[in-house]
Amino acid sequence: MRKEQLTKFQKQIDSAVIGYLNLLERKELLSVSIKTSSYLSNLESPIQRCILSIQDTIYASLIVDVHSWLFDKSDKSSNLSPCNLLESLVDPDVKFNTKHLQEYFITTPSSLNLSESGSDWQEYFVSERKAKFDQVYHECTHNIERLLHSEEAARIKPLRDKFLAHKDGVYDVKANGHKIGDVFYLLDQMKNILLSLNTLFQRVSYPIEESEQEAKVTTVRYWHFAV
Repeated sequence: MRKEQLTKFQKQIDSAVIGYLNLLERKELLSVSIKTSSYLSNLESPIQRCILSIQDTIYASLIVDVHSWLFDKSDKSSNLSPCNLLESLVDPDVKFNTKHLQEYFITTPSSLNLSESGSDWQEYFVSERKAKFDQVYHECTHNIERLLHSEEAARIKPLRDKFLAHKDGVYDVKANGHKIGDVFYLLDQMKNILLSLNTLFQRVSYPIEESEQEAKVTTVRYWHFAV
């Protein structure tokens, strides 16, 4: 990684994190509606069909978003998908250079030395940050490798390319083994990777875990009220 690439990657990760936060309510709405599907039998048939149509729409939109995050390799300047970054982190032929990223990660905060021993904490800070960098980088690349080579990821690409993007009626969704749980697996893995990338590339934190919990509580409350 060249030094000037750091800013580009940071923007990509910002965009991906914000995108993930924006789809949490859709994710939780789909999850809760599936878990409480037994309630549907108590509703009138037209209402049941409406709810199933909404589920299909939410599922399709999540698939499109996840596909964009994982597979969009467009070179357009407007494309902020970190897809190429993900692949370069785990591609043995690329030999991703972590030098500038590690330098950024271990840089000490600006401070004033009020005594001769004031610099001791900096050496300790750098030592701790180097160890944490190695740990988080290893976890991140492991999660990326597992995600990109998962069966779920392999099924998402043709579903989006051959069915959702064109809807020509040729692609047999059921025959190609697609499962409702695929999108939840990929979103969970996406979250884990984003948490690691945010730690490595940013000096700010996003409330990913907190936002996810809030979305769960809010969605459950309003879903039970609606049904």
